[in-house]
Amino acid sequence: MKRFAMFLFLASTLLFVSCNDDDDSPIEIDQSLIPGDWSLTEVKSENGKVTATIENIPVSGGYSLSGKDYTAEATFTKASEADKPNTFVSSGGFTLVAKITIPTQSIDYEEAIPDFIGAGDWKIDGTKLITTVADKDVSFDIIALTAQTLSIKKDIKETVEQQGITFEVTGSQIFTLTKK
Repeated sequence: MKRFAMFLFLASTLLFVSCNDDDDSPIEIDQSLIPGDWSLTEVKSENGKVTATIENIPVSGGYSLSGKDYTAEATFTKASEADKPNTFVSSGGFTLVAKITIPTQSIDYEEAIPDFIGAGDWKIDGTKLITTVADKDVSFDIIALTAQTLSIKKDIKETVEQQGITFEVTGSQIFTLTKK
């Protein structure tokens, strides 16, 4: 089950994979607030659900993810020329704290995540922060943006194969950064 917990983390925190783009309450985004040095201050999940069939028995439960021991930082830079992309680079990491609850069992798991998000390009499209790392675009919903706080949300809907069992994992992951 520890392998499943780690895979659940990977499925939900790989910042540069596909995500659901639904957003019921868009906010106005001031793109000029993005450039600067940011520190990761919170990682949390919402509505985490996991389902599977184990030995012909349907099993469902929930999960929550959070972080602690944050050292992750990211610098977003606005391009100086119109034909150049905006860029970002990060360093540091955090400790993942995962809790998976299924009938008759609760699993707590911690894992040091030494590298945050890497480096690449970024742009704003409406209320979306779109990042590109290694030629992969990922879109995040910006749920809060002020001069001091950036919160982005990524919806998760993944099928995970672990030890011969197929798990359906859904929920949302929220990352909050604070400007330094």
